[in-house]
Amino acid sequence: MAVVVQHSSERLWPAYFRFSQAHFGLGEFGVFVFFLVSGFIIPASLERGRSLGAFWVGRFFRLFPLFWACLVGAVILHSIHRYMLPGGFLADPVRSFMANLTMMQFFIGSWDIQIIGASWSLSYELTFYLLLSLLLIAGLNRRSVPLAVLAVGLIAPGALLPAALITGGAANVGTRSIVAVVTVVVAAVFVYLAADRRLALAAILIAFITVPLVLNQPGPSVLTFGYFATMFVGTVLYRITSGEVAAWRGWAVFGFAICVIFGICTFVEPVLDATSGVWVTWVKQPSTIIPAYLVFAGALLLRRRSFPRPLLFLGRISYSLYVVHALVLDGLPRWTTSVAGIPALWLTFFSWVIGAVVTAAVTYRLIEKPCHNLGHRMIARVDARKRAAEHPRSVTA
Repeated sequence: MAVVVQHSSERLWPAYFRFSQAHFGLGEFGVFVFFLVSGFIIPASLERGRSLGAFWVGRFFRLFPLFWACLVGAVILHSIHRYMLPGGFLADPVRSFMANLTMMQFFIGSWDIQIIGASWSLSYELTFYLLLSLLLIAGLNRRSVPLAVLAVGLIAPGALLPAALITGGAANVGTRSIVAVVTVVVAAVFVYLAADRRLALAAILIAFITVPLVLNQPGPSVLTFGYFATMFVGTVLYRITSGEVAAWRGWAVFGFAICVIFGICTFVEPVLDATSGVWVTWVKQPSTIIPAYLVFAGALLLRRRSFPRPLLFLGRISYSLYVVHALVLDGLPRWTTSVAGIPALWLTFFSWVIGAVVTAAVTYRLIEKPCHNLGHRMIARVDARKRAAEHPRSVTA
C-alpha cells in the first residue's frame, strides 16, 4: 500500500514528488519492508522438509501466473492508449516481452524494458530464492548470522563494482570474461559442497543463472548489496523466532545493519535528480530505510497480538496489489472537476487507491489464489508418488 500511495501521489502532486525524492521515499520504504518480509518467510518455506523442486513449483505458481496476466493486461491497455510502455521496450518489443516473462528483466536489460515498473524488486526477490537454493544445496542455509554480516559488510565495497558487466555500455570481452570466471568458480565451490550428483547438477544450473544476473545489475552496486543484505537480515530475525539464533545475536545483526546503512549514507555526495529537479543528499536513504527496519522490528515484536482485519486483508492481497496497481493508475482516467467540494486531485487519488485495492482483490480471487492452490496440489501429488516409490508396501496396506 505504501508503494501504491507513493506512485499515486507523485503523479498528482509535484511538491510531494520533490519531497519524496529529497527526504523520505514512501515507496522505497515499502520495498525495504517487503525485502525484510521476504527474508523472514522464504527460508521457512524452503526448509519445510520438501524438496528443492517442490519449493520452486510452489514459488512458480505463487508468482508467475498473476505476473504474466498483468504483462498481457499492460500490453492490451497500451494498445488502446491506456498504459504507457517504456521506450526501451517499444524499441524491441518481442525480445523485451520475453525478458519480462522471466521476471528477471531488471538484470537482463534495464529499467527501460520493464512492462511493469515496480517489477524490478521481483527480480531481486527471485534472485534471492536462487541464492537460498545454492545455500541449501551446500548445507549453509542455516548459517544466517555470518551470511547476514557478510552481506552487510559487502554493501560498501559493492559501490566499487561496475554496473551491467555483460550488457552495459562499458561491457567488453574483459568484463564478460571476469563474469565467466567468477561463475565457474562459484559453481565449482557449490558442486564440491553438494551432497550428491543430483544436487551438484542443480548447483551448476543455479550458479550459471544467478552469478551473471547479479553481476549484470543495471543500477548502483551498493544498492544491490543493500537489498540482498536486507533480506539476509530478515532471515536472521526469522531464526530468532524459530529458536535457532539467540535473540541478542539476532538483534545485534539488525543493529549492525542499521549502523552500516547510516554510516555509508553519510559519504553520499549530493546529486541533482533530473526528474524532480531537487538535490538529493545523504539524508534521503537513512531517513527512508531505517524507518522500514524499525517498522518491521515493531511488527515482529507485536506478532503475538491480533491485528485489524483490514490489515490482514491487505496482507493477503499484497502481491496482487503490488503488480496490478500500475495498470489501474494508467487505466483509470483522472477526475477533471471537483464533486461536493472535494478537489479533482483528491477524487483521482482515492479513485486510484480504491480501484487498485478492488482490482487486486479480484485478481487474488480469480488468478493468484487458484494458481497457488494448484501448485500445492501438484506438490502433494509429487510427494504422494515419492512416498509410494519409497514405501510401496505400506502405501498398499
